[in-house]
Amino acid sequence: MTAVLDGDGNHEYIAAALRDAATDLEQLIAGHRVIADEFESHGWVGLDALEVAGTQLAAVIDSLSTVAERVGVGGQIVADAHTTHHMIGRASKTSLGHT
Repeated sequence: MTAVLDGDGNHEYIAAALRDAATDLEQLIAGHRVIADEFESHGWVGLDALEVAGTQLAAVIDSLSTVAERVGVGGQIVADAHTTHHMIGRASKTSLGHT
């Protein structure tokens, strides 16, 4: 689904979707670690690729969390500017104190 970033608060939807993706990846990495531990407990060696994959997943989770935060903050700035623009655009000289 594609969401549009506008002044109606859709930035909240985008930020929430990114946070949900990060949570899903956290669950995936937890399962990844369980599998890696299981292999190691049975004497498997040379599992460096699994460790690298886990590290890369952790980096993706951090990036998604950072982007979600930035979208939330940036989206709120857009929403505030949109509201201010409409308030100014609808103001009359009288309402602004001019006679």
